[in-house]
Amino acid sequence: MRQLLRDRRFLLLFLGQTINMVGDRALLVVLAIYVKELTGSDAMAGVVFVLLSVPSFFAPLTGLLVDRFPRRLTLIVNDLAAGVLVLGLLLVRHPGDLWIVFVVTLGYGFANQIFTAARGGLLHSMVPDGMLGEANGLFSSLGQGLRIFGPLLGAAVYASLGLGAVALLDTGTFLVSVLVLLMLRRAPDLARPQPHERGRFRADLVAGVRHILGDRELRGGVLAVAAALGAAGLVNPAMFAAVEQGLGRPAAFIGVIGAFQGAGSVAGGFVVGRLIRRFGEHRTAAIGFALSTAGLALVIPTTDVTMCVAGIFVGLSIPIFMVATTTLVQRRTESGLQGRALTAMDAVIDLPFVLSMAAGAWIVGLVEYRVIYAFSATAFAAVAAYVLVARQWRVDASISHAN
Repeated sequence: MRQLLRDRRFLLLFLGQTINMVGDRALLVVLAIYVKELTGSDAMAGVVFVLLSVPSFFAPLTGLLVDRFPRRLTLIVNDLAAGVLVLGLLLVRHPGDLWIVFVVTLGYGFANQIFTAARGGLLHSMVPDGMLGEANGLFSSLGQGLRIFGPLLGAAVYASLGLGAVALLDTGTFLVSVLVLLMLRRAPDLARPQPHERGRFRADLVAGVRHILGDRELRGGVLAVAAALGAAGLVNPAMFAAVEQGLGRPAAFIGVIGAFQGAGSVAGGFVVGRLIRRFGEHRTAAIGFALSTAGLALVIPTTDVTMCVAGIFVGLSIPIFMVATTTLVQRRTESGLQGRALTAMDAVIDLPFVLSMAAGAWIVGLVEYRVIYAFSATAFAAVAAYVLVARQWRVDASISHAN
């Protein structure tokens, strides 16, 4: 990690993305709050989060875009476009303007997907393979920490000055991010492919998915996360039942548990690079799945203490298995395919998670929440065991480097 922090180019990228993500976290929560206040409908507020997820279904297209241009240039253009898009919120005045909020939200979802893939590809070019885990871990800790600070900032600005002020704040962070990226000169990056180097459009479009599913290590790692998150999606609706029925507390207590989870996630991002160096990506992911198992199981007794400790364990686990899997994809993917591989990974993981959340909203009315948590904990334990015993996975190259 010290070597990373001595790298001026990495520090510039980290600074720019920090400022960028502050604006993101501040705006996203405010969009849902504003829609709720504008319409009085929880369902309409939920549409905001659905629209942010829609771009996952267009992963092949956004991934191909990221792989067609230098990632630094892609980040600059993406930040400028997103900053202009957000200014559209200044036009919102009454419920009839709700469509503007939804258009901005959908566009923001695409911008976030491009941002994540382009930054991942740029990191792959800038950072040696042996340090990718630590670099991804630092960004994960940053993102998780801003999940706590960003919404508080956004809500405070919104309450004091309104939606337009939050939009201007976010646009300002995009412009600062662009200035920092302009300073990031002579950083190793993807050279724009020449026309004769490109394949057929359809083949290029699905190349990321084919790469993920065609590589035994990547297929096993990504599908393991997809299976685990498919079980985790059931827990989101059950959390309300655990707090209200199990603890006898109002739903707002979820925010307290969320604070413990956020603290665990920050810690997980800091330690995951060290774990990857010592154990390799697959075994590190298994550690993350095992921590999730423990966290989910701790909810079953349902006391204030076990729920808060559960939040720490679950928060700690998520960046561990997610960063390990992302690093594995980056390490086993050539530079020109990074965007498509990373967006394909996100799509494969997101689909079962979204579907299981929908199923969980129905199941929680039929089954006691403890049963749901027990099932999810068992699923995570099974995934952890599978990752450890799957014979087709050979020892990660990172282990031999560490030794």
